[in-house]
Amino acid sequence: MVTSLRLFSGDVWLSRLSRRIALWIFLSIVAIEGVILVPSVLRRERELLTYLKALSTAQATGALSTQDLDQVSTAVLLERLSTIQANEVVLGGALYTMEGELVGTFGEAPQLTPASFPQRQDHYDRRTQRYDALWEMSPLKGRYSLIVRHDATWVGREFYAFIGRIAGLVMIISVFVTGATMVVLERLVISPILALRRDLMRAGETIRQQKEALSLPFESRLQETRQDEWGDVVRTFEEMVGQVSAAIAEREQAETELRFSEEKFSKTFYDSPQPMLLSTLEDGTLLEVNDSFSRFYGTPCEQVIGRTVGDLNLWVRPSDRAEMLEMMGQYGFVRDREYSLQTAKGKARTMLFSAETLQINGRQCLLAVVNDITERKAAEKALQESEQRFRALVEQATDALFVVNGDGTFLDVNQQACSTLGYSREELLTLTVTDIQQSVSLEALAQVRERATGSPVTQEGIHARKDGSTFPVEVRIGRIDIQGQPVLLALARDITERKQVESARARLAEIGELAAMIVHEVRNPLTTILMGLHSFANLELPERFQMRLSFALDESERLQRLLNEILLYARDQALDLTPIMLNQCLQELVEGFKAQPIATERHIKGIGLDMPVTIAGDLDKLKQVFINLLSNACEAVPAGETVTFSVDRSTADQISIKVHNGGDPIPPEVLPKLMQPFFTTKPSGNGLGLAITRRIVEAHQGKLHIESSPETGTLVTVSLPALSSEGVDG
Repeated sequence: MVTSLRLFSGDVWLSRLSRRIALWIFLSIVAIEGVILVPSVLRRERELLTYLKALSTAQATGALSTQDLDQVSTAVLLERLSTIQANEVVLGGALYTMEGELVGTFGEAPQLTPASFPQRQDHYDRRTQRYDALWEMSPLKGRYSLIVRHDATWVGREFYAFIGRIAGLVMIISVFVTGATMVVLERLVISPILALRRDLMRAGETIRQQKEALSLPFESRLQETRQDEWGDVVRTFEEMVGQVSAAIAEREQAETELRFSEEKFSKTFYDSPQPMLLSTLEDGTLLEVNDSFSRFYGTPCEQVIGRTVGDLNLWVRPSDRAEMLEMMGQYGFVRDREYSLQTAKGKARTMLFSAETLQINGRQCLLAVVNDITERKAAEKALQESEQRFRALVEQATDALFVVNGDGTFLDVNQQACSTLGYSREELLTLTVTDIQQSVSLEALAQVRERATGSPVTQEGIHARKDGSTFPVEVRIGRIDIQGQPVLLALARDITERKQVESARARLAEIGELAAMIVHEVRNPLTTILMGLHSFANLELPERFQMRLSFALDESERLQRLLNEILLYARDQALDLTPIMLNQCLQELVEGFKAQPIATERHIKGIGLDMPVTIAGDLDKLKQVFINLLSNACEAVPAGETVTFSVDRSTADQISIKVHNGGDPIPPEVLPKLMQPFFTTKPSGNGLGLAITRRIVEAHQGKLHIESSPETGTLVTVSLPALSSEGVDG
C-alpha cells in the first residue's frame, strides 16, 4: 500500500490524461502569448519602415534645399532627385504632378502610384523586400508628388530577428508554466487517478470472486480526507463498492425468489382450469400446454408439443393471428380479444384470448390464456335477434344482467340480478352502478364503455347486496345500441365458489410445501434417534427391554421409510433418460427378484422377455416401478401361485408391460382409489407405493392402468413409448 505521494514521478508522463493536459496547457499559453505579442511584432515592423522612410526623406530634402524650385525645369528637378540614390537604401523614385500625371522616374521605378491615394501612401512587399513611400513633407508639396522606392532588406532581417526573440521568450514562458502546472497536477490529480484506477481493478476482481471488497486496503483512501471534489470522488467510490456488493447480494436473493416464483408459475400453469399455451412468437411452435388445453383441443399434450399452430390448424382465420401479432408488437400484450379457434376435429370455438410476451433462453415467446366463450357468444347473438327471445332468455339466465346508461343508471335488469342483490326490479332501476359497486366511479365507467367498443370486456369486482353484505363477481361488459343510443350490457356472475376453490387450492399447495418441509425437518432428528437405538441394540439388555427396543427400532425404521416415500412423492420426478434395452433389463430384474423373500414361494413366469425393445428411460426409477408391481402381485397370491410378467408391443411406438396375479379381486369401490396418496388396504402399508409408481410412469410419458375381476384376477399394465430404430442409432 502506498503510504505517501511522491512530489513528482514518471507516471505523470505515462498517463494519457496528463500528456493531453500538458499539450493543451502548452498550446493555450502559446496562443495567449501569440495574441498578445503579434501586435508588437507588427508595430516593430512599422517602426523600422518609418525609420527607413525618414532616411530617404532627409536625403531628398538635402538635395532640394539650395534650389529655387519655381525656376527649375522638371529635367533638372529629376536630376537633383536622382542624387538621393547615393543612399544605399534608396533604389529609385517617380515624380507625379498633383493631377497624378507621371513627370518622370529615376532608378528602379516604384509600384505605388497616386491612384491609391488617399487610402494608402506607402506599400511594403515582403517577398521582394521593396518599400514604396510618398514624400509627405517635401518642398514639392502642392506642385508635385514624389514616391521613393527603398531597399527594405535590412527591415526584413530586423523583423525576423525580432520574431525569433519573441518566439523564444514565448517558448520559455510556455515550457515553464506547463512544467509547473504538471508538477501540481501530478500531485493533486494524476497520482490520485492512477491510484483510484488500481483500486477499481482490485475491487472489480474481488467482487467477481464474490468476496468482501470494502475491507481491501485501497490506495485512494489517503485522499479521503481531502475537502475538495477529489475527496468526494474517493468517498463516492467506497460508497459505490458497498452498493455494488449489496446489489450482488440482492441479485442472489432475487434469483432465489425467481426460482420460487418459477415453481409457483409452473403449478399455476398446469393446474389452471383455463387452457394455457406457451409458444414461440415467430412461428407459433408450441413449447408447453396444460391439461385444459389438451381437453379443449381433444389431443394429448405430448402430441401437440413441438408442433406449430399452423400444423394444428388451431386458428380458423390465419388473419386473426396476424392481427394478434400486430397488437403484440404495438402494445406488448393482448387482453380479452375474441378469436375463433378450432379443435382437432375441426370444430370452431369462440375463445377469449389474452397473451403476453416473455423471453425464454433468448427467444421471444408468447404465453396465452384462452377462455371458451362460444356458448356465451351464441347467447348474446340470440339476445339481439328479438326482444321477446331476449327477455325470455334474460329472465332465465343464471347470470345477473344489467343494461346501463351512459350516466351509470340502470335501464333494465333481469330477475337473477334482483335475486342476487336482494332488490326488487323497481328498486334496482332507481339505483346506479356506484350504488351496488362502490369502487367504480363514473370516470371508470366511461373508460370501460370506450374499451367495450367492438369487443366485450371481462373484469372482476365486488357487488353489495341490499342488506350490506358483499360478494365477488365476474362481470362481462359489452356495448350495444338500443334505439340508436349506446348502452352497456353487463353480465355479472357470482364467483364466490370459484374464489373459495382458488383459495383452497392455494391453501393445499401451502400445506403440501409445509408437509415437505416438516418431513425434511423430522428426518434429521429421526436419524439421530435410530443411531441411538442401534447403539442400545449392541448392549446386553433384559429380554423385556430388548423386546421394547426391537419394537422401537421397527417403528422408527417404518417411520423413516414413510418419510422417504413422502419426500419422493412430493418431489418432481427428474429423470436421467438413457436408451434402455428393455428386454435385457427385465430379464435381469426378474432373475434378481426371484431371490427376494416375497418371491421365494411363488412362481414368476416371464412372457416375451426376449423380445428386443428399446425405450428412453431412467433405469433406476423403472426398476423401482416393476419391483413394486411384482411385490404387490406376490403379496396378493398365496404361496405356490403364479405371477405372470409379460412384455407386449401393442403398437409400433408403444410398449406394454403387464403384471398379472390370480389372487382375490380388488373391490370396485376400492379400485379408483388405489393410486391416491396414503390410501392402502394393507395393515402395514403407507399408501404411497402406487402413487409414486404412477408419477414415475407418467414422467416417462407413459400410463398406468389397473383392472381386476373375479374371473381374470388383477392385471396392472404399464404403457411406455418405444424408441424407433433411427432414434437408437442416433
